[in-house]
Amino acid sequence: MLRINNIVFLLKNNAFRRQAIKQYKKALKNESLSYKCLSELNFKKRKKLVNYAYNNISFYKKFYDTAGFNPDMLVSDKDWEMVPILEKDMIRSNIYDIKNPFVLKKYLGVATTGGSTGLPLKIYTDLRFHHEILGWRAFEWWNLSPAANVGIIHRRTPTTFIGKLKNRLLWWPTQRIYLNASSIDEKQLTDFIKSIGRKKIRWLQGYVGGLERVAEYIIINNIKIDTLKLVWSTSAPLTKSIRNKLEKAFNCKVMNQYGSCEVPNIAIQCPHSHDLHVNYDYVHVDIVDDSGKLIREGEGDILVTNLESYAFPIIKYRIGDRSAWVGTECNCNIPFPLIREVKGRISDAIYTPDGIYVDGSYLTTIFDEYVDVISKFQVYQKRDYSVIIYVIPYNNSFPIEDTILNIKNTLLEKVHNKISVIIQVVDTIADDKGKIRYVISEVL
Repeated sequence: MLRINNIVFLLKNNAFRRQAIKQYKKALKNESLSYKCLSELNFKKRKKLVNYAYNNISFYKKFYDTAGFNPDMLVSDKDWEMVPILEKDMIRSNIYDIKNPFVLKKYLGVATTGGSTGLPLKIYTDLRFHHEILGWRAFEWWNLSPAANVGIIHRRTPTTFIGKLKNRLLWWPTQRIYLNASSIDEKQLTDFIKSIGRKKIRWLQGYVGGLERVAEYIIINNIKIDTLKLVWSTSAPLTKSIRNKLEKAFNCKVMNQYGSCEVPNIAIQCPHSHDLHVNYDYVHVDIVDDSGKLIREGEGDILVTNLESYAFPIIKYRIGDRSAWVGTECNCNIPFPLIREVKGRISDAIYTPDGIYVDGSYLTTIFDEYVDVISKFQVYQKRDYSVIIYVIPYNNSFPIEDTILNIKNTLLEKVHNKISVIIQVVDTIADDKGKIRYVISEVL
């Protein structure tokens, strides 16, 4: 049946989305490039994009002139550091000046971030490039087909009869089942889980929070899942605890993917490592320290450049996440450079009144050594700077007092005992429409 799915998938895309198939084939060829050739391609695309933005986009002309930068200064890769950093507030304040006036409306999409910092961000996307092909390419690494039957856990799912019918016809003969992550009740859970086996679903894609909720239900009810080959996790840091839970429940490997509404499919995990391969032929990533200087060692802020968006250029954009470079070598022999798993957003931090800062990349990993004890957690800082850490034990009968004390003392040491820290055992922790927020602060 999968062979038929693959044939129909290619026929449909060749007939109705020929450009996507063309881009997909090109992406597959890029995997055979040496790292040197890949780097040259990447820089050539960066230089072309910067020149275009400066000469055609009013925002970039003003932005670069004010910063004392001109595209003529971009001669080699070492000159990239001179390109100014694009901040979120700049996009928010200049959305219509960043939108390309020469791109037809039919090629413009609209995306809105979830607003994890409290301020949602609207951008335009360039529909001429099909970012989903980077996911298709990653499936090759995992010996899976994008035409295989799939289960999707998302905030946007077809709900009306007409919508469901259109979706069925669009993807036939591939079976697609949906679970709306915005609101999940027990009936929806049981129907979705039954459909995984009944429709021979081969892979799941979804928000970490939604996937975890399904996994917990499967584990609690001792349900056996034996059709899945892969779970594709996205939208939030994938902690060691959650990865273990997903692999146990779904009885398969988990592929971590890092992307955003602004720039999809930035980096994807291969089967040989928990680190993430940057899709370096279509997305450029920089990591910078607190002063904005490019670094190759240590953790820093991620800057991302969408090399394929001319409708709404995003160049050296501080996306709000943190990571670190790993290198370029991996047992899979894929030439794309590696970054560490993204552990926390810049905004995911706690503070003391006198300015002590505890980073989100640390806070999202505080229970990594206790994955057999703590099932789920959330760090919440109130406006008065006090911190409550909500935890859900794996087993209510298992003693967790020592774990709680260790975490509390460690965090108090981090904040120099300047603020109170309380750890509270709870039965549930709410997610944000299927997305997990590990750290919430009222101080920001």
